[in-house]
Amino acid sequence: MADKPLSQKQILARIESIETELIQLKAEVNRWQKSSAKVESQAISPSSQPTDQVVKPEFASKTQSAFSILKWESFLGENLFIKLGLLTMLLGAIWFINLAFEQYWINESVRIWMGLTLGSAIVYLGLRLIKDWPLIGPSLAGTGVSLIFVSYFLGYFLYDLYNIQTTFIGLSLLSLFTISFSYLIRNEVVFGFGILGAFLVPALLSTGENSYQFLFLYLLVWNLLFLMISKVTQWRITPLLLLAGNHLMFGGWAVEKLENSSWEIPLLFQSGIFLIFLYREHVLVPRISKSDQTFSLVTVSATLLFGFSQCYYISTVFFPLFTNALLVTMVLVYYSFLYRTFTKVKESESAIHDLFIGGVGLIGMVFVLATLVIGFEGRMLSLGTFAFAILLGFLGTKLRQSPIYFFSYLFWIYGLLNLIYVQFVLSDTNWIFLNSNFVLYVFASALLFQLGRMGNDLEFSKLFLGTAFPVLLLGTFGEVSGHVSDEFIILGYTSVLGFYGFTFTVFSFIKSNQQIRKIGLFCLGIVICKLYLYDFWNMGMIARILAGFGLGAALVITGIIYNRQNKNKIQNKDQT
Repeated sequence: MADKPLSQKQILARIESIETELIQLKAEVNRWQKSSAKVESQAISPSSQPTDQVVKPEFASKTQSAFSILKWESFLGENLFIKLGLLTMLLGAIWFINLAFEQYWINESVRIWMGLTLGSAIVYLGLRLIKDWPLIGPSLAGTGVSLIFVSYFLGYFLYDLYNIQTTFIGLSLLSLFTISFSYLIRNEVVFGFGILGAFLVPALLSTGENSYQFLFLYLLVWNLLFLMISKVTQWRITPLLLLAGNHLMFGGWAVEKLENSSWEIPLLFQSGIFLIFLYREHVLVPRISKSDQTFSLVTVSATLLFGFSQCYYISTVFFPLFTNALLVTMVLVYYSFLYRTFTKVKESESAIHDLFIGGVGLIGMVFVLATLVIGFEGRMLSLGTFAFAILLGFLGTKLRQSPIYFFSYLFWIYGLLNLIYVQFVLSDTNWIFLNSNFVLYVFASALLFQLGRMGNDLEFSKLFLGTAFPVLLLGTFGEVSGHVSDEFIILGYTSVLGFYGFTFTVFSFIKSNQQIRKIGLFCLGIVICKLYLYDFWNMGMIARILAGFGLGAALVITGIIYNRQNKNKIQNKDQT
């Protein structure tokens, strides 16, 4: 307050506030002194804890509570009560004018001029009070604008004092003036009144015709105007209201008239709104505080939610075959903006945007999954999910970002669950192992293992490595279960384990990979236990013979390879 002198009203208001606070603090001090005396009288020994150490925290807590009460009182008395009072006065004025109209105390033209004059007077009063009363002034100005708006509209609606074209131009100019003025004084409340009027104009003047081309181009112009002033204003509440208004207008129209219209203008409108709000939140408006991040996250999420839903509706009506292509394009645009923000934040080495970036990325994942579910089914759904999971996994390893890396794992899990459903419920394959189901299992297992190795220094790399082989084993067991007869199914499971144990063990010696060797030994250990504890006592005679020769030979060969490898190690040590 040092940059300009205080007015008399401000000085009196501050004196009254300070006196109130002083009275409360004195009361707290008196209570503290009484409590302190009581504690001293109850002291038992000199070693007791000093009284002030016990009472002062309580005193501080009560003082903080008193200030909190004062803060809420200030909000209610200085802000909320004013707005509710102005709203009540406006309603009272409207009812009084309505009564005067019904009793015909005033003729038609005078009625309208009275409303316009009164509204102008209230606007002028609000402007005069903006500097000294920053909470009352804008609300008064907005109330006056609303009264002018209503009066001018009633001149057309009730008395036909002017035609619809004149009414449209007048109300639109009034809305433009209000928005321009809100920009000059940097006031979000006044802007809210102006943009509300701009959206009400086509709704109030609608003749029932399907003039959707003009409607959506008109709304798009107001959104572009909002984008132009966003870099300077940086408002947070009105974007959400404007976004909701856009889609409310579109949804109300689309339910009844979309099928009787063309797709070009509705799709242009939705694409424009989608790009305008993403550009505003990612490029124009900075996120300085945590509340800024929260509002921006909500705005971006709502932009994707509304845009995705409306574009899906448009595409299913006009070009259902290209629905998935349109939704994929929207998600890619969404993530391109996120990638731009991420690279910009990474260059500045600032961690303040983590909430926004993480939240936007997570919300986008939901819609990626929705796009996949809408566009694909069966094995193609798993393949599409795997493809996106690969992209996320490689992106996470390249950027060394554990959250992105973990999100890719979630998509792997969803794709695998769908593949299991396809294999066991919708299976239509005739050849064991020579079918698309098993190929997808092998593909998923290999890439999970590769992503686990690429992200070995990331937090969730062990999840990928630990899932790779069970995926392959699950796919193989599914093939055995679906194609092998009951007589040889136990032998089939054991043979699969023996084959993998032998193959991985040999391969681990060739590539000197200890992780693969552990998998091989694990499989061979299960084979040995399974053979002697269960298989030999539950197989048929032919299956026992085959298991004895085949699996026994595999175990012997594996043992020979191990011995030879150990001899080579010993010889190398002796030579060195």
